[in-house]
Amino acid sequence: MKKTIAALVAVTVLSFGAAFAQEPTKAASSTETKTSTNPVTGTTTSTTTEKSDVKTAAGTKKHTKKHKKTTKKSGETKSTDTSKTETKTEAPAEKK
Repeated sequence: MKKTIAALVAVTVLSFGAAFAQEPTKAASSTETKTSTNPVTGTTTSTTTEKSDVKTAAGTKKHTKKHKKTTKKSGETKSTDTSKTETKTEAPAEKK
């Protein structure tokens, strides 16, 4: 009975140690807005770009989302969304 309890305590302590030993997730994001007007047609184009980089123990994940909105003089609006995700996985370092 004592050996079973000791084994359970040892496994619990090791699992907590492994949880705290993992590298924390790091994230960075930015938003950029650009507006332009065509002087000939009077069309206004607004482009918003959102970029985010997430670094984890397994690798890096980059996500880019672009929203483009075009408004004509008549009030007609055209909207376009594009999204791109890129994942880069790093090989684990070998211990010697």
